Amino acid sequence: MKKFMIYAICAVSAVIFYQNRYRLMNTVLSQPGIRRSFIHLFLRIPFIRNKFIQQAF
Repeated sequence: MKKFMIYAICAVSAVIFYQNRYRLMNTVLSQPGIRRSFIHLFLRIPFIRNKFIQQAF
């Protein structure tokens, strides 16, 4: 029974997280330091950097 409750709580948490994923992402990325780190991380990936440069210019 205890294992079932843990699985149920995880499933409900996953559904809530999925439904609010963009709101959560906007909240996290509204912090300047985290946003800067996130952009720095993604621009280190060659495919994403090349796509961004092509669209920017």
